[in-house]
Amino acid sequence: MIKRKKFQFGVIGCGNIGCAIASGLTKYARIPPTKICATECDISKALNFKSLFSIEILPLDILVKNSRFIILAVKPKDIPELCADMSLLIEDSSVVISVVAGITMDSLCDFFGKSVYLIRMMPNLAIETGKGLIGYCWKNTDSETLKQVIEIFSKTSFCFPVQEKDMFLVTAVSGSGPGFLFYFAEIIFQYLKEKRFDEETAQKITAALFEGSGILLAQSNQDPSMLKQRVCSPGGTTLAGLEKMRSENIEKILKGAFDAALKKAIELSK
Repeated sequence: MIKRKKFQFGVIGCGNIGCAIASGLTKYARIPPTKICATECDISKALNFKSLFSIEILPLDILVKNSRFIILAVKPKDIPELCADMSLLIEDSSVVISVVAGITMDSLCDFFGKSVYLIRMMPNLAIETGKGLIGYCWKNTDSETLKQVIEIFSKTSFCFPVQEKDMFLVTAVSGSGPGFLFYFAEIIFQYLKEKRFDEETAQKITAALFEGSGILLAQSNQDPSMLKQRVCSPGGTTLAGLEKMRSENIEKILKGAFDAALKKAIELSK
């Protein structure tokens, strides 16, 4: 029998991804803040997290003993010490959910010094808007528990199972991808300001470009190449811009960026 816990989720780490997860769980999965707790050694981050979500901040030992699903949302370098500290505290009625880039499930078990129930996820920042992406895999976790977790997170993101060897690619594309898109947005935003648009208008135009195009891509049955062709007119402005991008080899640059992120994700696992 599964021992009942006071908290459904315990979030270890109140940084960017920890905040995004808490936002998604409370706003879109409708998990009451009273059913979530968190721990964070940085006092300013802890206070900010508590003010944003009205979630209780607890010492690590109390969180581990009282949480059904324990979310590891810390930096990779902090994982060995954290797992060692949790090892004697964690119970069989808890499941560890790791969102830490590059750390494999076998490595986590080694750091814990024992086999634990594990789900490894790679969410991106858009989880806080209910439009996230989550690739996931698991170890030792029964199908019913896995189903329960994915049903919750599916309210915040498009969740898709992958083999663990593919989590590096998920990290590079799903995890890092928003950062690359925000960089493109930053360029457009700055370009508009240089052309004397005021900051508010430039921000709204940039956001609308990405939002509208994203919705069109999501709702259309056409692939990106076909949608691109719909924007192009022979001899028109879009073709002129695309030809400039091709001459600068934008495809090579972008694929190189994903390859660099993929390489880094693999390095983090070693």
